Amino acid sequence: MKRLANVLVFAIAFALCTSSSDAQQSAKVSRVGVLALGSAEDMQNRLALLREPLRYLGYEEGKNLVIESRFANSDYERLPVLAGELARLKLDVFVAAGEPALLAAKEKGENIPIVVVSCDPLEKLLGSLARPGGNATGFTCVSSDLVGKRFSLLRSLLPGMRRVAMLYNKRDNHELEFRDAEAAAQSLSIALLRFPVVSAADFESTFKMMNEEKSDALYIFASGFAQGHWTRLAQLALDHRLPAIYAFREFANRGGLLSYGASNSDAYRRAAALVDKILKGLRPSDLPVEQPTRFEFVINARTAKALGLEVPPTLLALADEVIE
Repeated sequence: MKRLANVLVFAIAFALCTSSSDAQQSAKVSRVGVLALGSAEDMQNRLALLREPLRYLGYEEGKNLVIESRFANSDYERLPVLAGELARLKLDVFVAAGEPALLAAKEKGENIPIVVVSCDPLEKLLGSLARPGGNATGFTCVSSDLVGKRFSLLRSLLPGMRRVAMLYNKRDNHELEFRDAEAAAQSLSIALLRFPVVSAADFESTFKMMNEEKSDALYIFASGFAQGHWTRLAQLALDHRLPAIYAFREFANRGGLLSYGASNSDAYRRAAALVDKILKGLRPSDLPVEQPTRFEFVINARTAKALGLEVPPTLLALADEVIE
């Protein structure tokens, strides 16, 4: 009888310990920090794209998930400061939007796992895409590979296009995109005009220079800086009557003429899956950097009409969406 009593006591104690352990496991709150170079509008867009797939994966803010976010409003010098603020919150995972945010997160995050959503291959920062070294992995939108296609789409709309203005922030690394742009321009007999900016304060004067240089069209480089100003850039292109193509559909949604590139919603869905894997114990170095399988071509027909352009039926047929 005494032995049976001891067995029962042990069984009850084991059950209580197991129940307590399960409760602690289910009560664990994961802390995710999101860092972006862009504006408040850009940050809200990224957070919305990240929250939905995380909810689908079983994470609910206020219960088992806390998301802390910081945006630099296009101030590159602020990124390390904001990254330091997030790192001190004892994050489980850093989500870095773009290469500048990744560099700041790596500097301040020490051993915090990082998931980056960026454009162009990340080998220089992460090592092999198949087996990234260190504490970071992520998703690359491979924008440079799409330059030729974007120029071809512009040429389909503007058969007489000869001079294309390229707008970019000189603080960003666009080495690969420049290389592919030069190759594409040569094959299409297009002259490329470079217009670097340092901040949004340069926009007005830069667009005036584009007109003075008789630019036929505008190509805006894919970057967190550009995404932080999508509404203003789209409006300036319209005001200066420059047919423009962008890397993300968010520009076309806000009045940009054409956009062609990887889906941001798909990028953040897959970034959320990487966050989930890390929270469950996998190391970033064991998670390959992912590349897009879905690309979107969007035409804003309202903007085309405002510019006095007639979109050919062949181009309309290629579009994933036409904004009327």
